[in-house]
Order: sequence, then structure tokens, then C-alpha cells
Amino acid sequence: MPLALRSYRARLAFCAQTCNNCNTAAARTAVRRPLNLSRPQHIYTMEDSVTIEEATVTVQPDFSQRPDAKTRRYDRQLRLWAAAGQSALEQARVLVINGTASATATLKNLVLPGIGHFTVLDPATVTGADIGNNFFLEPSSLGKPRAEEVVRLLKEMNDGVEGTAVVKDASELLASDPFFFTTFTLIIASDVTPDQARAISDHAWQAHISLLLIRTAGFLGYLRLQVNEHTVVDTHPDAIVDLRLDQPFPALLAHAQSFDLESMTSADHSHVPYVVLLIKYLEEWKATHGGNPPGTYAEKKEFKELLKKGKRQSDEENFDEAEAQAWRAFQPTNIPSEIEKLFADPACENISAKSSPFWLLVRALRTFARTTSHLPLPGVLPDMRADTARYVALQTIYKTQARADLAAVRRALDEVLDEVGLPRETVGEAELVVFVKNAAFLKVFRGRKLKDELQTARKVDLIKSGIADEPSPSPLAHYVALLAADNFYAEHKRWPGADKSVDFDAETAALERAAGAVVAELGIEGGVPDEAKPALGELARAGASDLPNTAAFMGGLVAQEAIKLLTAQYIPINNTCIVDLIKSTTAVFEL
Repeated sequence: MPLALRSYRARLAFCAQTCNNCNTAAARTAVRRPLNLSRPQHIYTMEDSVTIEEATVTVQPDFSQRPDAKTRRYDRQLRLWAAAGQSALEQARVLVINGTASATATLKNLVLPGIGHFTVLDPATVTGADIGNNFFLEPSSLGKPRAEEVVRLLKEMNDGVEGTAVVKDASELLASDPFFFTTFTLIIASDVTPDQARAISDHAWQAHISLLLIRTAGFLGYLRLQVNEHTVVDTHPDAIVDLRLDQPFPALLAHAQSFDLESMTSADHSHVPYVVLLIKYLEEWKATHGGNPPGTYAEKKEFKELLKKGKRQSDEENFDEAEAQAWRAFQPTNIPSEIEKLFADPACENISAKSSPFWLLVRALRTFARTTSHLPLPGVLPDMRADTARYVALQTIYKTQARADLAAVRRALDEVLDEVGLPRETVGEAELVVFVKNAAFLKVFRGRKLKDELQTARKVDLIKSGIADEPSPSPLAHYVALLAADNFYAEHKRWPGADKSVDFDAETAALERAAGAVVAELGIEGGVPDEAKPALGELARAGASDLPNTAAFMGGLVAQEAIKLLTAQYIPINNTCIVDLIKSTTAVFEL
């Protein structure tokens, strides 16, 4: 017998003997039966393939079929954001202003997962410096439009993505054709001038388009996220578990009370799910303590001692699990304060036909919560020590209640849609299921316009207190230096350090004068703080350079935030991130 075949059969035999979590019967069958390597049992064709939705949503997939080509291509990312997230990416239209190294690194990380369309808006032609720091340019690109060259090379990475180059200046296009910008889902502006940044910010804010501003200078990176309102249903929490141990619903309580622990055999006793144990012991505790659960530390310790005494044998792992998970029984089932804030939000109070599906769903959720005094049950049961029959029975009870809660929210939603005059198909069933499952983790972000940050509503106290933070120069010292660079650009029409013919000391002195105006506006007495001067020197030395390693880091960071916005999954930053690759630090501030 060939060595490879012997090894393969040995692995199957090992699985059949030791693995309790896999289909050991199938493994034993494979060991007992002779292997037939002469020909395949089935020839797979394109008719056997399944779509992304079927591969990620179907509860019981047909394993005789294999995923289609697109599902196989995006297999790993589908595990992160599923079919709904992939669909959102494929419908996205992203505008990138300036084809810098950081911008193209960002686009690479969006093209590979399959965004629908991207446009690069850039009037520049390719220089030798561009070729030196941008992996998406080549020597033959010299002298050609930078937008066209980066689009050509980026499209080679994914033939399913559309890319367009527009060789125009952003400021001129904003003045002549502002509608052009409103056709995009997301705008990413890289190393734009201060005037351009403000103009693009104002236009994006007015059009309710998400905006990401990127700046790099040597080993320093800056990311500013601007959104009017961003709602997230699927925040991907660590665990979606609601066991209702302190307030078991009738079916769950009846199921727990059906267990007679005293009359059980030792084998059955060691396989009672810890959920049942906690409910039974908690109900017994309440009966002797005025209906109240353990509250003080001493009472909680006493409750755990009762669990320990309930063990018949020292190796009963289900009782050990119950003791470890007892904290779940001590937590009251209530509506999280963040969700209560959403219920009181004006967008929930004043719904209309123009309300987004998110707020219509929140209004329906509020109706359900006001009726039941809790959120709908997600129906997720964690793994635990139990035999298959008892675990499946318990899981069925939770899922049955979850389906009943889902139906109740659906009825409430139908009433909301009827109230505002929208068809009941406005919110699909799949969207409702995801919303109800994540009802305890909803997030709403309301951003600040760049103009508010820089002029009308500056967070002066935050900036003043953070300049002297360690390590020096602090992230907010770098932020002040970037503001000084904006003032420098307004006076000299170039970034500090960009003209290497200018003496470094003179450049630094000019930048410090610009910083003096910034700190005066912030109300900082005594001129530029010593803690900020090293940050100014680094900006003058870097000369607004876009280094490949900084671009690569920023490309990953910005693309990650872009995907969060486009898929409406995970929690984005709010709203400014300062990157210092000299010290390998990042810091996020709401400025």
C-alpha cells in the first residue's frame, strides 16, 4: 500500500476513535470500506454550484453541491460580513481624489474584496517620485495621467470591479459639476489642500455622503471620518447570548422544572445543561429569599456553594459550568441604556415615509419592548456540557420563543409601515431577522462636519489637555502640527518641507510661526508648547512625503473603515485617527 494512502487511512482511524465532535460514524465507514480511487463518484458541473446567498444563509446546505466561482473567490471575507455585506460592497461606488500611494493602497484593499465601482479623480501626471513610492505605477507610466495609470493597474487585481479615471482638478469639477460627486457612496480624499478639504467636506455633508480624509507626512498619518448619521445593526459583538435566567419565559421555566435531579441516574445527572441547573437553583433561592436573586457578594458566594453541594461526583463538568456561568443568573434582564436612548431619539419619535428602514425598525422594536419590558430573544444557545437530546431540546425551546418574538416585531413593524403609508415590503424579512437578532447592540453615530471641528465648535479643552501627554510628541501635538501645516499652506501655497531648496531651520521657524497662530486660537498661553515643537520639526523634515510603508499602513486602516461604512457592519472610528509610525502608536479622538 502506498505510504500516502496508509497515512490517510490512519488519520481516519484516529478520527473514528478519538473525535467526539465530528461524524465518527462516517469516519468509521470510510475506514471499513475499501477506498475506490479509480474514478470519482460524481462529476461536478456548473449546475451543481450554489450562490453566495445560498452558501451563507441556507440553514441546511446541500453538500452534494459546491459554491460557485464568486463564492469561492470571496470565501474568507464572507465569513466576516456574509452575503449582505458582500452585496453592499458590490453596490458601492467609491470616489478617490488624488492617486497617491496611500490612496492606491487603500483602493487595493477595496478592489480585492470586490467593491462595485471606483473612480480616481486626479489632474496630476506621473513623476519619478510617484514611481518611487507607489506600487501601482511603473516606469512606463512616467509623464502619463496618474489617474489613468493607477486605474489600469488596479483593475488587473479583480476583473469583477469597474474602474474609471477622471483627469480633472477636484476644485474645478466641484465648481462646474457638483452633481458628479453626489453619484458616489463614499468619497476618499488623499492629501488634498486645506481649501479643497473644506469644500469637499461641505459638499459631502450637504449630500449626506460619507467622507474619509487622508494625510501623510513621512511616518505620520492622519485619518478623518465624516458622516452625517451612520447606523449599524450588525456590530459583531463577541457573543449574542440572552438566556433569560432571572426571568425565564413560561416554556423555558416549565422545561427546567421537568427535571427531577434527585431521581436521575448519575450519568443523566452529569448531563443536565447548566442553563437548567441555574434556573432551578435560582428559583429555589428566590422561594426562600422573598423572590429576590442573590444581590450581595456574600449571597452570590452562597449561591455558588449551593451549586457545589449539588454535585454527586467531583467530575461533573455541568455543575462546574453552572458555577462559572452563575454571573449570568445574577444579571437582571433589562433593556440596555443605549437602546433606551434610541427609543427616545427624535428620529424614532417622529417617523415618516422618509424615515430610513433602521428607524422604522427601531420604532417597531420600541413597541415590542414597551409591551414585553424586554428585547426580543435572539435564540442563540452557547455550547455547554450536555447530551445531544437535552441540548437540542433546550435549543428548540429558545428558537421557538425567538421565532415568536420575531413574529411580534413583524406585526409591530407592519403597523408602523401602515402608519406612515409605506408598503409592508419596504423592510424585507432577511433585514428584519438580522435586526431582531442584534437588537441589543444597535449603534448610531452622528458625526461632525470638518468646519465645526476647525472653526465653529472646536474641542479646545481636549486639545489643550492632550498636547503634553506621553509619549512625546503626543498624538494631539501632531494634530496641532497638522493644523499649523494648514496655516503654512495658506500662506506659502505649498506644504512645509516640500521645497528642499529652502533652509531647514528657516522652514521650521516659519512653521512654528504658523503654529503660534493655532495655539493662540486655542487659548494656549506662552506660545507654542515645547511638547509640540518636535512634531513641527518632523513635519518640516518629512515635507509631505508619502512613504511606501506609511502608505501601506494607512491603506489597510482606511480600507477597514471604508468597509465598515459601506457594509454598515462593525463599529467605525469616531472621528479622527492619528498614526505615529516612529513610535508605532495610533490614537482615536472625537474632535
